[in-house]
Amino acid sequence: MRKFTTSAAMLALIAGIGTGAMAQTAPAAGDLPAPLAGLNLNNLRVETKRDGIREVDGRTADGVDIEAKIDMAGNLVEVEADGGVLPQALLDAMVPADLRGQQVMTLFGSITEIKQRPEHVEVTGRQPTGSEIEARFDRQNTLVGVEVDDAAIPADLVATLLPQAVRDNEVIGQFDRIEQIMTRDGRVMVEGEDANGENMRAEFDADGRVLRFGREEGRGPKGDRPGEERRGDRGPGKHGDRGPRAAEHGPGDHGPRGEGPRGEGPRGPAPIPADFDAVAVNRALTQAGYKDFGFLRTEGPRLMLEATNPQGEAVTLELDPRGEVIRETAR
Repeated sequence: MRKFTTSAAMLALIAGIGTGAMAQTAPAAGDLPAPLAGLNLNNLRVETKRDGIREVDGRTADGVDIEAKIDMAGNLVEVEADGGVLPQALLDAMVPADLRGQQVMTLFGSITEIKQRPEHVEVTGRQPTGSEIEARFDRQNTLVGVEVDDAAIPADLVATLLPQAVRDNEVIGQFDRIEQIMTRDGRVMVEGEDANGENMRAEFDADGRVLRFGREEGRGPKGDRPGEERRGDRGPGKHGDRGPRAAEHGPGDHGPRGEGPRGEGPRGPAPIPADFDAVAVNRALTQAGYKDFGFLRTEGPRLMLEATNPQGEAVTLELDPRGEVIRETAR
């Protein structure tokens, strides 16, 4: 009988390793961080993953399902309420007081999820109207992002998040409603709708220059496009080693080239402006994360350039005569 018991235990251990986790059927609440232990969760279940993260599931006395993650050091790094709101004890433990007192938090009618990340804290919930809202703070407790669902970010928060140089850019004036602002690494990403209800997104550097801009014309509302996702915290990809290749008016083969042999371009379209600075365009686009530059062509006063964007997508860039991106469309 003793041998059989030992074998059964070993089989249970092997099964847990095979699934990447070991479940505790009767975990002790005292093994949990104080904010969780104090909730006296029913139906408590704890799984330890291979990376050492413990995942906790349980139900409060008033029927709210709580999911949490605890890191190897015993820190509570993520909590979520399913079917209710987070208990105040969890809010107090995971959101510093000076964050809870910031203006953006007055937009929340309830808080349902908190995530502690190495670089920021995410707070997710609902406005009193029921619309979802997320606020993001950096480790200096500065608001760096807000996203609302089917609603506009209040104008005073827009002013707080957008540098003056970005607010002064004419592209911002094309937004009728701004629904998302995220700042990261000196870049500012803005999403929303224009006056016609078309989805818009733009990305700026700290000096207000447009890095990416486009509308989703004729493609339906967000969420209805196969494979489409919101791009708030996707950073630029690795820079390519080659920039736009030059036409005859540009230096060597290192700037944009025309469609004809050696940049001569086909007969008919207007020539590339003689003062077009291919080197500067090369540098600016490469710094913005674009690569694999292809053919440069003219369409009226605009210049069209094929490239790969920071997310690895094949796109056509519409540039103004100074080489700034006016629009980005998929190829």
